[in-house]
Amino acid sequence: MQIGASSACFYPMETEKAFLHIAELGFNHSEIFFNSRSELEKPFVKELQTIRNAYGINVTSLHPYRSFAEGYNFFSSYERRFLDGVDNYKRYFEAAATLGAKYIVLHGSKNRIDITKEQYADRFRRLNEAAKSFGCTIAHENVVDYIGATPEFMESMKGYLGNDFKMVLDVKQARRANVDPYEFIRIMGNNIVHVHLSDYSQELDCLPPCEDGLFDFEKLFRELHKVGYNGKYMIELYSNNYSKENEILKSAKYLEGILNKVRQG
Repeated sequence: MQIGASSACFYPMETEKAFLHIAELGFNHSEIFFNSRSELEKPFVKELQTIRNAYGINVTSLHPYRSFAEGYNFFSSYERRFLDGVDNYKRYFEAAATLGAKYIVLHGSKNRIDITKEQYADRFRRLNEAAKSFGCTIAHENVVDYIGATPEFMESMKGYLGNDFKMVLDVKQARRANVDPYEFIRIMGNNIVHVHLSDYSQELDCLPPCEDGLFDFEKLFRELHKVGYNGKYMIELYSNNYSKENEILKSAKYLEGILNKVRQG
C-alpha cells in the first residue's frame, strides 16, 4: 500500500499507540506526529523503532509538536534564539536518523515576520543544513494563517534556495486558505516532496477521503505525476473528523485504487 497515515489521525491517543495502530491496520508508510518533549528521549524513540522493525512499516516523516512556535524560535530578529532553536531541533533530526524518516515537517512563521524574506530563506537554509547532517530534510508546509500559506511565498523561497527548498503540500490547508492547490504544483513542481491528504463536503472542510467527498484525487495524482512527484501520500485527519476508525483504512484503499489507475496511465 502506497498511501500512508499520520499518527495525528488518532490524536489524542498516545503517539506510540497511534503508530502501532497504523502498523496493525496494515499501512506500509506513516508520519509520526510527536506530542511532547519526553517523546524525543532515546528510549521512547527506540520503542517506536521496535514497532517499525516488527511490522516493517516505513516512517516517511516526523512532525514537531512545537511547530506553532517556529516563527518565534527560527524566524525572529534574535539570532541567538535561532541558534538555540536549531540545537533543540537536533533531537528531531536524531529521531529521524533512528527511524529512517526522510523529512521533518516545518510550519514556519505566522504571517507577520520581523525579518526579510531573504533572511527567512537563509534561516531555513541553515536549519536544513543541520538536518541534512543527520540524513533528513526540512520540508515547509503550506499552513493557513502562516507565511507559507501562499504560492507566492513558496515561489520566493524556491527563488532564493533553488532545489534546496522542499515543500509539503497539504490540500486541507490550501482549502482553508482559499488557495488553489494546483497553483502550488505549477510553481513548485518537483520541489514538492510530501503530500497530506483529506477530503471535504458541503458541510465539513475535513473528512476521510471517500467516494462521497468533493475533492478530485484523480486530478491531484495526475497533476503531481506530471511534475515527477514520487513521494508518499499521507492521510492526515483528526479524530473528530470521522466516527469509525475503519474509515481511515477504507480511505487508504479508495485512494490506492485511484493512484494505481493514474500510474498505469
